[in-house]
Amino acid sequence: MTTMALNQQVRNWAVAVRAYAYPASIVPVVLGTAYAWYATGRFNWAFFLLALIAGMLYHTGSNLVNDYYDYKYKVDREDTFGGSGMLVNQQMTMRQFARGSVVTLALGTLIGLYFLWHFHAQSATPYPFGWPLLAIGGLGLLGAVFYTATPSNAKYNALGEPLVFVMMGVGMVLGAYFVQAGTLSWNVVWVSLPVGFIVAAILQANDTRDIVDDRQANIKTFSTLAGATAARAFYTFLLIAPYLTVLGLVLAGVIRWPSLAVLLTLPLAMMLLKTFWTVRDEKSEKLFTTVELTAKLHLGFGLLLAIGVCAGHWF
Repeated sequence: MTTMALNQQVRNWAVAVRAYAYPASIVPVVLGTAYAWYATGRFNWAFFLLALIAGMLYHTGSNLVNDYYDYKYKVDREDTFGGSGMLVNQQMTMRQFARGSVVTLALGTLIGLYFLWHFHAQSATPYPFGWPLLAIGGLGLLGAVFYTATPSNAKYNALGEPLVFVMMGVGMVLGAYFVQAGTLSWNVVWVSLPVGFIVAAILQANDTRDIVDDRQANIKTFSTLAGATAARAFYTFLLIAPYLTVLGLVLAGVIRWPSLAVLLTLPLAMMLLKTFWTVRDEKSEKLFTTVELTAKLHLGFGLLLAIGVCAGHWF
């Protein structure tokens, strides 16, 4: 393979895995790690990096599986916005996507198995075999595959947002916390809720934008079933709830006042809500940009929350 061909392959895979979306898996790991340090004083750089890599590998595998089945079931077509476009444009093959998903999910699972071995061998937790991590990782693997695999998957049956909320919100924060602290706490669940809401909002922005295309493909999402107005209302809830949750957590003493730094992202959230309620054309390119902007909101909000949680150690 020539250097030019190799470079093209690398560019193709960068597009196929949708690397721009990695903050959705980076943010919950950072937040879970930050809260573990805040609550227990424990921090292990190697474990943090391994958890981060595992989360990104599962995210990658899920994206590849998603594109594979969306193309197979003709959800992604030449006239639609969804997916990476690499299969629709025939720049890559379904076999490449299948192999890529198997490799990335297998590597992510190997990291999880290493953690299980560590916690069992070192008796590092009060939980035999590190079963909470086994449960979180196992559900994450199933969620990554069955988000779109088989016709009865979550995405095509109006369960996409709840699954993403649990997997990339609560689950990943809990997993990152556990590998640092070796234990679990209900407070971690409460802290995970804000990023869970916003990561679900990314998908809701996508589903609202795709109402027309999904109906043509006979895909059932909350947005296609409830209609455009309800879809916008749900998106509004998913953007407002994180701020109210952080305020409640500060008042309850679960986290401290520096976490209110997330309010710096409110102008972007308000701009997004204005766009959603003023752009009524379901095929407008203005709605297309809201998916990327919601992802940026998730990144900014999540990092500010993690920084605020850590700063609360001194304030």
